[in-house]
Amino acid sequence: METTTCFYVAVCVLVACLSNVQAAGWDYLNDSGKGPDTWEASYDTCGGSKQSPINIETAMVEEKDLGDFTFVGFGEDDKPVNATMTVSNNGHSVVVGVDGDYHVSGAGLGTTAYKAVQFHFHWGSVNSQGSEHTIDGKAYPGELHIVCYNTSYPNFFSALFNEDGLTVLGFFLEIQTVDNPALTQLFDVISSIQFDEEEEDLSMPVVFNNFLPSDLSSYYRYSGSLTTPPCYEIVTWNVFTEPIMVSEAQLNALRRQYANKHNAADNITLTDTYRPVQPVNNRTVYMTDPNAVTDHMTTLSPNQDNINTENVNTPTPSYVNTPTPSSAPCQFASTSLVALVISKVLASVLDD
Repeated sequence: METTTCFYVAVCVLVACLSNVQAAGWDYLNDSGKGPDTWEASYDTCGGSKQSPINIETAMVEEKDLGDFTFVGFGEDDKPVNATMTVSNNGHSVVVGVDGDYHVSGAGLGTTAYKAVQFHFHWGSVNSQGSEHTIDGKAYPGELHIVCYNTSYPNFFSALFNEDGLTVLGFFLEIQTVDNPALTQLFDVISSIQFDEEEEDLSMPVVFNNFLPSDLSSYYRYSGSLTTPPCYEIVTWNVFTEPIMVSEAQLNALRRQYANKHNAADNITLTDTYRPVQPVNNRTVYMTDPNAVTDHMTTLSPNQDNINTENVNTPTPSYVNTPTPSSAPCQFASTSLVALVISKVLASVLDD
């Protein structure tokens, strides 16, 4: 009874917060009054000193042997039984909700595994921009983030209030001339859910190892934040040097997404869905394979000569402490993650 009561209280709080989030709102548009340059005014935590994304200066990274990752459920031979994936447009991005035993551990993440709960995309209107992180000021056409929570906490919601609550696996998207066959089903579904709140289940979950880079031993590591409001500074970031390859046609399926619902009078294209890079401040960025830096830079597209240094040298913001659990939920702006929290808490109650 006590567990059930706690669950209903949590749901009520989250639903109330969801209403507040929708009223406040945020987006990526510079002329809407809700773009990235306004987030700090609405969400204090977006003005912290450990914000993401960042520009990674390869000359400043520090070599550190963090070891290799251990992935469970990511391969064809160990994919979880009864796993499901649901693709949705949440008005800000394309998100793939993950339900299954997908775990990440090792690589200096601590003694407990992190469980994947979703992955999502960031992209640009042209190939010279789109990734959230940049390398020496240069951007990729897009970036994919696999969001995982620390299983030392009871659930995803609990993990949000701890500085080691989440780890995110970040992969740049790079263009090749042909489709990536491992992503055909996913992008076919993405093409069919163009509007906000539209979603569709994948008939078969994608196998991560079929489309992730073959070399996962070379990556950057730093402490940072969510890249969307409320920008909580609870993320251990892993930015891999080898990109995921997709075709221009597959990337265009993302560029054809809309921020509005299907019956809206006007369509608002989801374009340039990335936050500008934030000050590194006094943080250290680690690199597991410094010899890969040169190889990594040679993989950038020939058309990526522009330098994206927006906000790299902006003044250091005042530090904002991580909110207490009593105040934090109402600042949690990602509607898809709020829904995810509800589903995870419900699942834990049903399991009890």
